[in-house]
Amino acid sequence: QFESQNRHISKRGAPSLRKACYEVMQCLKMHKPQDDPVYLFMIKKEEEGKPLNVAKMAAINKFLRIYYARVMELYK
Repeated sequence: QFESQNRHISKRGAPSLRKACYEVMQCLKMHKPQDDPVYLFMIKKEEEGKPLNVAKMAAINKFLRIYYARVMELYK
């Protein structure tokens, strides 16, 4: 029943990979591709009231899940 008040974005994984993923989300935000599911997911999270960085991290996780699924599809 614990509810945290001050949560932060975890710093797990390689810092350079996190930075690269964050830059990809910055580029998506700048170019606004209306047919990209990751961009649409990020916009949806921002409209839900999530802070910008939290929305970007959620979009990074979505991007990684989509990428992993496509790569595994090729190997099967």
